[in-house]
Amino acid sequence: MKVRFLGAHNCETDAAGMMCLLVDGRIVLDAGALTRNLPLEDQFGIRAVLLTHGHYDHFRDIPMLGMNLFLNGRSVDVYGSDDARRALAEHVLNGGIYSRFFDHPEGSPTLRYHVVEPGTSFRLGDYAVLPVALPHPVPVLGYQLTDASGRRFFYSGDTGAGLSACFGDIDPHLMAIDVTAPSRYTAFFAARNQHLTPETLAAELKAFKKLKGHLPPVVCVHMNPHGEAEIAAEIERLSAELGSPVYLAREGLTISV
Repeated sequence: MKVRFLGAHNCETDAAGMMCLLVDGRIVLDAGALTRNLPLEDQFGIRAVLLTHGHYDHFRDIPMLGMNLFLNGRSVDVYGSDDARRALAEHVLNGGIYSRFFDHPEGSPTLRYHVVEPGTSFRLGDYAVLPVALPHPVPVLGYQLTDASGRRFFYSGDTGAGLSACFGDIDPHLMAIDVTAPSRYTAFFAARNQHLTPETLAAELKAFKKLKGHLPPVVCVHMNPHGEAEIAAEIERLSAELGSPVYLAREGLTISV
């Protein structure tokens, strides 16, 4: 399994893209920086898009993907919570802001939306997909993907303290986890359990290691570019403390799981 980071941040700059991962060129996890980074032929190779939740930085390029597919007589399956579907259908793909690709009035939908439930696994071709509920001010689904060889990858989307509640259900060989800001913002994010910092990530990873007896490599995502250097220094110290690889993702990074 190969995981390519098309976007690894929570904001967009000339060097940073919003959250979007591409697995084996076929499965997309979140769509914050999808169409800006893939030529049309690669977009046509996408078999499914998995959305973690209905925040803009995680679904931004869904409308553009829909238009590219529609104009070329193609379609794709989109998976996520009903909350994420409503966010897109009511506020973006509503026929006013942009075309209604979930239920296009002129024919079959370009984007076939499937509502999934936490704890209920499903198949995507050769992959088994397990959605899990994660803490955040809006409903978030993290996803563990298992390929035909048994290799497992887990992506958290946005999450806060309490991520460890799902650790009994997953056992990945690689994890990509939200670390949005330096640890000096821990109290700020803890007030609404919005995001992790290196400090709160440390507690979650120690819980994983205690439960499983090991810790897989962890790649950190959703960083704010403004605080990235500070995050990187704290994550380097955390990796040394845990004796296990913990590092920041970057746009264009590809990891073999």
